[in-house]
Amino acid sequence: MQSEDVVRRQVKVTPEDGLHLRPITLLVRCATTFSSSISLFFDGHRADAKSAFDLMLMAVPSGAILNMEVAGADAEAAADAICRLFEDGFSVPGTDHR
Repeated sequence: MQSEDVVRRQVKVTPEDGLHLRPITLLVRCATTFSSSISLFFDGHRADAKSAFDLMLMAVPSGAILNMEVAGADAEAAADAICRLFEDGFSVPGTDHR
């Protein structure tokens, strides 16, 4: 049996309206491209980053710091991609809204 890599990072929510539907949609799209499990923790709650429902229930405000735990064969790449999404403020080239 092969051991899984586990990567832990922190990310900051920068969209003005917090983690609302649009950034959640982008986050889920990104997370589902990886085989690793991706969990986000905030205020005593855990959310599967591949579940929009889980993420909506966390009601994360702007400026919040989330702990992220990624486990699996592509954990490092998944963590890097999720961190980039947060660092870029969930911006999408060609749009001016967040």
